[in-house]
Amino acid sequence: MTDELFSQPVLKNAKVAFRDLRVLDPSLRKTLLQSFEEVLKNGPVLMGPRVEHFERRIAAYCDRSQAVGVASGTCALYLGLRALGIGSGDELITTPMSWVATLNAILMTGATPIFVDVGEDQNINPTLIESAITQNTRGILAVHFTGRLCDMTALSQIAKKHNLLIIEDAAQALGAKRKNYKAGSSGDVAAFSLNPMKVFPGYVEAGALLTDDHAVAERARVLRYLGTERKEVCVDVSLNHKMDELQAALLLHGFDQIDAVVEKRIEMARRYSANLSGVVGVPKVPLDSDLSSNFFDYVIFSTRRDSLRSYLHAHGVETKVKHPVLLCDHPVYQCQPRPAIPIADRLVSQMLSLPLHEKMERSDVDYVCQVISDFSNAG
Repeated sequence: MTDELFSQPVLKNAKVAFRDLRVLDPSLRKTLLQSFEEVLKNGPVLMGPRVEHFERRIAAYCDRSQAVGVASGTCALYLGLRALGIGSGDELITTPMSWVATLNAILMTGATPIFVDVGEDQNINPTLIESAITQNTRGILAVHFTGRLCDMTALSQIAKKHNLLIIEDAAQALGAKRKNYKAGSSGDVAAFSLNPMKVFPGYVEAGALLTDDHAVAERARVLRYLGTERKEVCVDVSLNHKMDELQAALLLHGFDQIDAVVEKRIEMARRYSANLSGVVGVPKVPLDSDLSSNFFDYVIFSTRRDSLRSYLHAHGVETKVKHPVLLCDHPVYQCQPRPAIPIADRLVSQMLSLPLHEKMERSDVDYVCQVISDFSNAG
């Protein structure tokens, strides 16, 4: 792998930027600044009514009864595992395709990840799970990679059959939904990341843990505040994972926009796939009635990925490879023997994320597609 693949620098003066994190809507800017001023003027700044309001809103949006606002998506996943009692000696069956936050959250509890291969959608393949179950298996940790929902119906059937927990790493997937479930609605716990890059963006790091189990939620609330009850009595060993009032106040405005944002991203994804089908490998775009991806990333596949990426950059199109190292291959956890994961090995060498965000115009998509077609035609 090249150094560029790892560093993935921002392409200066890009004609089509990978992300656009600016707040350009004057009305939204005014609303956010008013919320900021209100917090500064009236307080409190930590763990107050705005955090509680945010928790109620995100729980209702995801059809859950409990939500715990925390400092990041990584915190949400880690605290969710701990609140379920996952620890040393436990095994969690999971996917090799995710960011290191997933792996670190597992390892920080003392549990062991057991990797099985993915399907063509880059998500864990349910048909491979049962053969990986041992007497130490406590649960299945499913990652909705690139915002595309796993087959939670199949995973739930396996979990019920074998009395296993389901943990949803839904960090990238808020707003994705199928007819019978939404991202974050199916697992014993679900973890969301709400940082500025996400489809439901915060303005610094933030996260949320969702569950329907009141006892699990209460333990997570203790663990997010240094393992304390009533802020003073330490009953468990933990660190500071709190969400602040300012972040909650700003996040609350996102609920008015999330569905429209997802629809816009799906519209852009459809345009990409319509133009690029037969040129490169493209993802399946869901129908209107089954919005099973929020397209946090639009990922294409090419056997000449690195050359294509260089060509795109030379023509002003910023791209990313996310993530070039499979979880089982990181130095912190090089599992022996390495699992047989031929689909993941193939996909990770071919995948390339194209620019996709709700501020894009159709002409931006058309330009990216034209550059890719030109590359393909040039041989």
